[in-house]
Amino acid sequence: MDKPGERPVSHGDAVLIGTALMRIGWPLQQLSRRSGYGRHEITRWMRQGGMPEPFRAWLIALQAVHVRYPSPLAITVRPGGNRPPLGRWGVLRIQLVIGWSERQLAGYLGEHRTALRRRLDAGETLNARESRWLELLEDGHRLYPRP
Repeated sequence: MDKPGERPVSHGDAVLIGTALMRIGWPLQQLSRRSGYGRHEITRWMRQGGMPEPFRAWLIALQAVHVRYPSPLAITVRPGGNRPPLGRWGVLRIQLVIGWSERQLAGYLGEHRTALRRRLDAGETLNARESRWLELLEDGHRLYPRP
């Protein structure tokens, strides 16, 4: 163990981090920014293990949100509620909270990023299911702030 609070070496740390990055849609640099831990420290955990428990719990919680709501078409995403469909600024806000680029969001929505941008710039909104999906992801990211 290198630092207080770190767990003993486990190869499961690398698997957890890699799987979480894939499911959340973040590169390592975004994980570093969002968690407050350095990129080199995270890669050390991937090689040698010893990930701190607060970081582990946070990463597992965020991954669970993305597993539960993997796409707008998931059965767990039920449109409804009293929130209006997301427009340009709502989508931008959620992108910032989740940490996705316009290209990543468009990919998840099955649309080209230019088409998505043009549609939102023209004043259109996302459909109810897409809006609800993004709101659920945003709520999950707000519920689990950085460790």
